[in-house]
Amino acid sequence: MKDNLKEKKKNNTKLLISFRNINEISEQNFKYFDICDLKDPNKGSIGAWGEKNIIKVVKRCKKKVKVSATIGDIFSVERILKKLKQFDSFGLDYIKFGINTQNVLELKDLICRIGKLKCKTKLVLVIFVDKNSIFETVEENLGIFYKNNVRFLILDTYEKGDENLISYYRPSKIKDFIKKCSIKRINVGLAGRLQTNHITKLKLLNPYVLGFRSAICSDLNRQYISEEKLTFLSNHFFSNRSKANDKAGA
Repeated sequence: MKDNLKEKKKNNTKLLISFRNINEISEQNFKYFDICDLKDPNKGSIGAWGEKNIIKVVKRCKKKVKVSATIGDIFSVERILKKLKQFDSFGLDYIKFGINTQNVLELKDLICRIGKLKCKTKLVLVIFVDKNSIFETVEENLGIFYKNNVRFLILDTYEKGDENLISYYRPSKIKDFIKKCSIKRINVGLAGRLQTNHITKLKLLNPYVLGFRSAICSDLNRQYISEEKLTFLSNHFFSNRSKANDKAGA
């Protein structure tokens, strides 16, 4: 495990693990990942936890692991703004929110209004790749994000069926998107039913983070975490970290 932790410190790509409730989170498992993501799949694609439990986890994880939380499947501009403001007071490291518009004017209005909130917490826009027009709208308007304090994007799937991120976009397409975002000083994360066998290939793209839930669950419905699968994925992630960097010429 010491070797695992050494590799953890070297890697640029972070490992994010999503938890659906507070009972799944154990301090002894903090060593296995970089970001503890609070997301309830029973309440939607990016379903939100209750406020009290979010604050409990933040206190429990302080200085041990980073914490992110989703605001829920909310696509109303006014409600997004209200939730971001509320979550910004929780002491989180990252707040994740989604969009459901392909209208450029609506997108720009939302992001500009978010910029005026001046949140202390890092904001992460979730882009649903199975809603293709949303991806394209964001890709064509990257310039507005950094200047409005949205400097993190994560590609994810809205529908949690059999399809995963790679089903929608080939690594070459994702690599091109990450490069475009890098020019605008925007970090990109990758998620969407990713499995352990995706790790090595996706790390070569140099994403900011890789996010997992399905890969560490013992059931197809993503309800129950397997400690064995979490350990296996973490060991694979961190042991392959330097190998991926070497292949990428890092």
